[in-house]
Amino acid sequence: GDDLQMFGYYIFNNISIGLRTYASGLLAGIGPVLTIAFNGVMIGMVAGHLQNVGLGDPFWRFAAGHASFELTAIVISGGAGLRLSLALLAPGRRTRVNALIEDGKRGAALCLGVFLMLVIAAFIEAFWSSIGTIPAAVKYGVAAVLWALVLAWLALGGRDRDAAR
Repeated sequence: GDDLQMFGYYIFNNISIGLRTYASGLLAGIGPVLTIAFNGVMIGMVAGHLQNVGLGDPFWRFAAGHASFELTAIVISGGAGLRLSLALLAPGRRTRVNALIEDGKRGAALCLGVFLMLVIAAFIEAFWSSIGTIPAAVKYGVAAVLWALVLAWLALGGRDRDAAR
């Protein structure tokens, strides 16, 4: 029951961060940069503190599994938000409205992928990361496989579609 409740909480939390990061691109590029920087500093401070007080191992075992999907999705949403900023600040030969509509559609498509990645991250976080009895080597091994899958998806995804154009 607790894992299912946490799954719902993680979905809400992760997706709200992703959407805020994307939408804050309308703040002339300041929003996505500040959101990603703030989250990086906060996670870094928590990780550093826990490592310093001797609780690094449980933290790293918890975070390793879902980090590949969650962190990558937040960075993608930040990039999409920066595209909104670019459309607003430097629309080129398009009107600002047309540039925002065009780049907003691209960003919305990216946000669908971000949504999927954040749901996957929430699932892993609630049902895998929270299991403390799994040895660290297994947790890190699974995390390495998940990072490889995310990086392969980013590197290879959409290649056939682009070649057909």
